[in-house]
Amino acid sequence: GAHNDQKYKHKDNDTDDTTMRIPILTTLSLILINTNCFAQLVKWNDQIPSAVQPFQNNPQNLAAYAQDNIFIFAHPTTKTTVPTLKKNPQPNANFTTSAIVVSANPQDVAKTLSNFNQYVGLFPTLKSAKIIESSGTIQQVKYKVSIPTPIPVLNFNEDVTMQHQIGQNSISTLVIDAPIPYGVGKFEWFNLGNNKTLITLTQWGDLNQPQGFLFKSILNALPEAKLGIPSGTNAFIMESLKNRFNAKKVTALNPGQFPTLPFSAAQLQKISQLSQVSRQPVSIVHSQTTVPYQHGREDMRFTTTYQYYNQIPQQLQKWTEPSAYKALFPRQIKDIKASTVSPQGQDAEFKVSVGLGVISIPFNFKMHFTYPKSTENNFSANGGDLRYLKGMTQFNPNGNGTLLKMTTAMKVDEKAPFLLRAARSLPYHEMLPAIGGNAVFVQKIRNSES
Repeated sequence: GAHNDQKYKHKDNDTDDTTMRIPILTTLSLILINTNCFAQLVKWNDQIPSAVQPFQNNPQNLAAYAQDNIFIFAHPTTKTTVPTLKKNPQPNANFTTSAIVVSANPQDVAKTLSNFNQYVGLFPTLKSAKIIESSGTIQQVKYKVSIPTPIPVLNFNEDVTMQHQIGQNSISTLVIDAPIPYGVGKFEWFNLGNNKTLITLTQWGDLNQPQGFLFKSILNALPEAKLGIPSGTNAFIMESLKNRFNAKKVTALNPGQFPTLPFSAAQLQKISQLSQVSRQPVSIVHSQTTVPYQHGREDMRFTTTYQYYNQIPQQLQKWTEPSAYKALFPRQIKDIKASTVSPQGQDAEFKVSVGLGVISIPFNFKMHFTYPKSTENNFSANGGDLRYLKGMTQFNPNGNGTLLKMTTAMKVDEKAPFLLRAARSLPYHEMLPAIGGNAVFVQKIRNSES
């Protein structure tokens, strides 16, 4: 798109040489447009950690954490190769991995993941895929990504070009052109036997150098979003693959019940260690559940997030109280009114405005908190603009520190105010707010405590 703008930059009152100028500009434009079409494959050997590396390189070990869910964790900072980043082709990267187990054999998975034309229909928001350059196992593909919303300034339409390199049981990808222009990622797949395959995605993008106007505006106005994007994009891609290969499973929860995770003490210790060495959260996006309300059952999608802190639970218990949230989100939370704590708990009302650079979205939360222990809370919406919000936080002792466990579900319903309802245009809008929100919340606590 940028090259076409050149034609219109020289409008002035000088009409004499316009006749001369048009053919020259047209010729220039054609040259620019054509050089764009002859994409060059970039020489690149990926330096991306394998998803199974922290699990003794054993796919069965990692699969035990994923089970029917999407399992997301981060790697310690490592050097990687990004040849497109000319100033710093070997940046430090914080890779995030997501893992799922699918009911398919590795051959079917390999076929699906390496058929780039068919990504349209597999990943929502992709409108077209065109292979623009190809040599052996390397292909450059131009994708059109479109997310229409009822709010025109938030409409997202971009071309994204990626170079895919197909390996033995992996596909490595280098971003060539996109709103987040510097990024790398890798799909891997592992045979688990019994027609089951572990699929993993490990990726990193430099969120400090966004290009597109919309991305730039949002990330400048809401830098917190950067803390949620790695988990959110991983969850988005894995949810699409899960929907392709697995039958939908829905669990009906009882009143007050949260989805459970059957982790052993050793597995929880491993989760704690993953969070400790990366300083990042570990998240599990649960399969679909329904939650009972007075008017009937609502589909709710829970995410459980773990984060390790060096402080002991008593030092962190203030973060279970609504009054503390303003310290975490001073720009977004305008006002908190909280009742005094009674044996029945506490009611709180939040006036919130989320500035996205191009628009601000105001809304009111009404929440009820209960405190099973001084280091735990349960919370749920009771009215307000986000009627379907439910969760709990627990600051549990872990070695010399704390392992926070936070489980949340958040859904914008069709009765929400217009601006908030725009979120419903996003695919997986019943799942993404909780995974993104949890990741932001637990890391904001980490940043304010360190």
